[in-house]
Amino acid sequence: MTTYSQWNTDRILDIGRNALYFEDYVLSIQYFNQVIKIKPYLAEPYMYRAMAKIQLGDDKGAEIDASEAIDRNPFLPQAYYIRGFARRRISNYSDAVSDFSKAIEFSPNSLNLLLNRMDALLKLEKFDDAMSDLDTYMKLSAKNNAMLYEKGFILLQMKDTLGAEKAFNQFIQSDSTNTLGWSARALLYMQKQNLKDAYNDYSQAIKLKSNYVGDYINRGIINVQRKNYRQALTDYDQAIKIDKKSDLAYYNRGLLRANLGDNNNALSDLNKVLELDTANIEARFRKAMLENTVGQYRNAIADYKIILARYPYFIPAYSGLADAEDGLGNKKEAYRYRLRAYEIEKDKDNIKRKSKDIIKTDNKLATNVQKGSSNKKTEMFNRFATQNMDDSQSESKYKDETRGNVQDNYADVINESNFYLSYYAKPDQIKRTNLYQPMVEDYNKLNILNSNLKITNKEIPLTSDLINLHFEAINNISSKISENETDANLYFKRSLEFSLVQDFNSAIEDLNKTLSMNQNFALAYFSRANIRYKLVEYMKSTAAENAINSNENNIDLNKRLSTENKNKFEVEMIMRDYDKVIELQPNFAFAYYNKANILCTQKDYRTAISNFSKAIECDADFAEAYFNRGLTYIFIGQDNLGLADLSKAGELGIYQSYNLMQRFRN
Repeated sequence: MTTYSQWNTDRILDIGRNALYFEDYVLSIQYFNQVIKIKPYLAEPYMYRAMAKIQLGDDKGAEIDASEAIDRNPFLPQAYYIRGFARRRISNYSDAVSDFSKAIEFSPNSLNLLLNRMDALLKLEKFDDAMSDLDTYMKLSAKNNAMLYEKGFILLQMKDTLGAEKAFNQFIQSDSTNTLGWSARALLYMQKQNLKDAYNDYSQAIKLKSNYVGDYINRGIINVQRKNYRQALTDYDQAIKIDKKSDLAYYNRGLLRANLGDNNNALSDLNKVLELDTANIEARFRKAMLENTVGQYRNAIADYKIILARYPYFIPAYSGLADAEDGLGNKKEAYRYRLRAYEIEKDKDNIKRKSKDIIKTDNKLATNVQKGSSNKKTEMFNRFATQNMDDSQSESKYKDETRGNVQDNYADVINESNFYLSYYAKPDQIKRTNLYQPMVEDYNKLNILNSNLKITNKEIPLTSDLINLHFEAINNISSKISENETDANLYFKRSLEFSLVQDFNSAIEDLNKTLSMNQNFALAYFSRANIRYKLVEYMKSTAAENAINSNENNIDLNKRLSTENKNKFEVEMIMRDYDKVIELQPNFAFAYYNKANILCTQKDYRTAISNFSKAIECDADFAEAYFNRGLTYIFIGQDNLGLADLSKAGELGIYQSYNLMQRFRN
């Protein structure tokens, strides 16, 4: 990056923020390092580097950088938010609260800041303060009914079961399709021994496809009490299917199997519990009892001795040891252990004062209330720190899975992304979209570029080694251009390198030169349109970030209007470039597709559908075009056409379609 050190630091900082916005965190850090090296007194590069470090999981490094930013400029609310977020992640909750409070002074209406402070306060068990933040949040966002769940959760922590039940009732009334409310109220009923209503609520949560292991464990416990053993086993089986590391599910299933005489499978479950939690004494005691039952006396002896090392006055362990030694024919050892049990029993009143050797081997209840969607947002770092999160935004409940009942995997209602030219792409063995394009392949055959170009909508961030490689490539190509300034291919080649390191302005400058020399270069028009659109996205995000906390005056208003007008002009230029690609290459499906996506953002849905259709005419297996056209049809109320397109997209490999079809049909 030696060439870049000669540049204006504002430009380097801007490129770094570009990389940060497009989630190229390793690359962004390199840019911020350069600015810090040149101007170490600036606060912003430390702040943005802290953001990137959080995204990479370096919370301690982020805390240090945010502190450096605050030392240089104590009036940066984002820096306090970043440091608070990092401190909360490393369990420094008190200092996190202080940082969030400072950020709230600058931005008192920030929902995101309130949520984060509330979460930190809950960790400190400062429930009254957390409830105060929640009340403020609900006043600022009155339509966000999800906060009723959070209210119930806090009231539960405060042991106010009546208040919690009322909040959960209100939440269920506001959103009866959300499993969280049914699950939380069921646990409340269960703790109050109201098993009938608890069973009904758990059943409703499960009917709504709950993915919370505790719902199945607890309904299983109720089924055991009702003597519905087959159904209880089914519930425990499902709990383990959801979470193969749930020691609670294995423990309860092990107890049930033991009670039903299925000793070997019960032992298998209890062994799994101890594999997951070696300190689980209750499981070890039940395991030792079963080992005696099935004649595994040596294993039983080993387990009882582990128990006695922790609970030296636990009489049943001595009795169990005696039975095991009897089983091995060691009558003398058996007598010794029975004598010890007798001595402890005889002196039990004195021993009681010194120890509490009581081991309960009952069913274990899943007592955790799930985190609500609002609470989960505090786990996600918002790059533009004090910007309020959209209350309607929800996170995917399930991890992406391409096997089994994929229709149950929650999918976000969002268009598939634009396609770009790149040297790198994530492989996808499922989709049938034809990524082989004669125009691209013909250009690759010229062997002008450093690597073969690919078309992808799954770009990948670069590693440190690749980043350095591309900076070297920029320097090498620049040297060649200085010797031959009329070679359009050299400028195109360098534009690709600039785009990979997120320097979009330089990439566009090179593409402008390319096209001034070769006005029929379709790939250059396509690339320029794509990069211009990335810049528009970035400019919009920057404008939103700059608007935070500012009381808009006339100068701010004029600046915002100027930015909006510039974005409109840029979108018009983008459309012209795509149209030029289509003029030169009428069968290039990706130009129609990208154009349609942008038209959707402009709310010109009819024209977008027409362009998606053109893309499908060019490639009958264009999965992403079917998917996006389907969503667009549904958005304008033409559900039947939309569902047909989603069905086709699913057939072509976009498995998220099946979940959306299931939801939109209801």
